[in-house]
Amino acid sequence: MVNPSRRIATAVLAMAIAGTAGLTALAPGAVAATVSTPVNCVPPPGGGNAFDTTQNVDIVVTPSKATYAVGEKVTVTWAWKSYQNNPGPIRISAGMLQPFGQVNVAGAQTGVVEVTGGKNPQAAEIGSPIILPDMVGELTLSAAGTVDLAPGINRTRPYDTPSYDAICTPTATPQTSTTLKVEVPAPETATLTATPGTVEPGKATSLAGTKWTPGAAATPSLCDGAGANCSTAAISAHTLAIAADGTLSGTATVAAGTADGAYTVQVTDGTKTATAGLNVKKAEVPIPVRKITLSKNDVRPWTFVKVTGENFTPNTLIAVIGLNGTTPVANFSAAWAGADGKFCTWILVTSTKINSISAAEIDTSFKFDKVALSGISVHW
Repeated sequence: MVNPSRRIATAVLAMAIAGTAGLTALAPGAVAATVSTPVNCVPPPGGGNAFDTTQNVDIVVTPSKATYAVGEKVTVTWAWKSYQNNPGPIRISAGMLQPFGQVNVAGAQTGVVEVTGGKNPQAAEIGSPIILPDMVGELTLSAAGTVDLAPGINRTRPYDTPSYDAICTPTATPQTSTTLKVEVPAPETATLTATPGTVEPGKATSLAGTKWTPGAAATPSLCDGAGANCSTAAISAHTLAIAADGTLSGTATVAAGTADGAYTVQVTDGTKTATAGLNVKKAEVPIPVRKITLSKNDVRPWTFVKVTGENFTPNTLIAVIGLNGTTPVANFSAAWAGADGKFCTWILVTSTKINSISAAEIDTSFKFDKVALSGISVHW
């Protein structure tokens, strides 16, 4: 047997879903268009006969954007735009009623979005509106084009009892409340960096990037500074790999013998391509500092002084000369720098005018431009 209080409540519920007669209007929606849908409502057991009415609803989508991307998930809200006043004979207590519904999806994508609202948040005295919460669900956009959303079937449930649902079904094709423009997202641009940005021929640089095709094979090449004339052979080896999240990492080795200059390293995965600047420069060989050491730096005239040198060009003739400032004095000797660039010789110092000893390489043009000096004091 049906509980009498529930019988009265279901009768009131039938009135609550009755539609436009005696409605309290709400402010118009800011995003979606309010649509009026003719429905046939079947009250729960003991609630009376089925009847026709009209429901005013907005279908609101958040976030609100001009275009959406395939694969994007949006929130769909069934927003009531009018409520039925409680006709009596009982007070509707808070938490007695809960709405459920379906939003129809048409156009490039078809189906329904199941939406659910919370329980009525406040009591409804006789003659005051029965406030039903808006219903919310989620939709994943799966096709490009226009997607239309319209209100469909909805139910109002008292006392958490599905068997007492009042069901309202559209009697005509519901009007579209919201239309979404859905596009295939443009492929993300891959990024590429080279660290260090300058590398020696035969050495590797580390490459890194994001937004690559997950799991694809990465192929590097070396191009000219303008990004043209690319050659995979100019990269002698690489360890590049693309992870499941699209992250690129690994090293690329510039082929030995590559000339110095500004280049571009390019990576492709078959779908995406990106470049990064790369300078190739041979390592600079430090120029050795020529150096001589005297066995004595304070001598009397007519003294033999031992001169040793290092960092001279191997296998080169060395002229050892006494100087007064930059003027040669008639004291000189010669030596031969060995394979290690070192030499050892003696010079007879005779003049008190000498204030330094010079050791100069003698090349085929007889330039004395590769010189080392050491000071000396000659006096009686």
